Amino acid sequence: MTMIVERVGLTTVQDFGRSGWAHIGVPHSGAADRTSFLLANRLAGNAPNAAMFETSGGIALRMLADTAVVITGADCDATIDDRPLSRCKATRVRAGQLVHIYRVHTGVRSYVAFAGGIGAPHQLGSLSHDTLSDIAPLRLTVGTTITLGVTHHASSSLDISVNPRSSARLGLIRGPHYDLFDIKFLEQLVHQPWRVSSESSRIGIRLRGAPLPHGEWHELPSFPLVRGAVQITPGGELVVMLADHPTTGGYPVIGVLATADVDDVAQRPAEHTVAWSWIAR
Repeated sequence: MTMIVERVGLTTVQDFGRSGWAHIGVPHSGAADRTSFLLANRLAGNAPNAAMFETSGGIALRMLADTAVVITGADCDATIDDRPLSRCKATRVRAGQLVHIYRVHTGVRSYVAFAGGIGAPHQLGSLSHDTLSDIAPLRLTVGTTITLGVTHHASSSLDISVNPRSSARLGLIRGPHYDLFDIKFLEQLVHQPWRVSSESSRIGIRLRGAPLPHGEWHELPSFPLVRGAVQITPGGELVVMLADHPTTGGYPVIGVLATADVDDVAQRPAEHTVAWSWIAR
């Protein structure tokens, strides 16, 4: 037992996800922003897949043993007791101290890693909390005790904080249903601005814009989905599949985001503008 939860809000435990279960309808899940997740583990001296907290600003942890903590991803208010806690730096924290993550300023999700990584029994090979299927190997409530593993690598720091990547335009690869739509539709898709909806979640990022002109199409037979797939709904919204996306769907997939751009869109808050550009397969 290394720490105890004293306060918890929009926070889940995530690792790199549970591969190999899509055939029975279980999403991959895992960290929404994989770049920030991997950086946090690297700085904490952990294995790349070690579990940590993904938070939108809402967890306080009372330490019961000495360890090191690293925060990456979205900029947030964070303290050890009353002392500010810097991002992208391995910081020593002592038994009895309180690590408190408050609200997020820039971006959506912060990643909080401790040396050794969170340890608990896995479900289907992962500690990730899948919000779609409600698979939660370690459900966080006030009073939850957290055990950390053992790390064999020294923690480290960066000279500057690394902010989540934010591109002017996200790269969109042609999807399997690209040919269902005419040139007018495809041009408007990339030339008009889109805004992130407040209804977005770890399942998918909803984007709203001016109604797109498209011909008649009906819901398609169910087909596999991947992280970063961009669907268009009958109402003209776009939905970017995120970490907890369903394994299959019936709306057309107009394109698929480049891998790094999925991390980018996962950090864009409500009302943030998103623009696209087509890239070669």
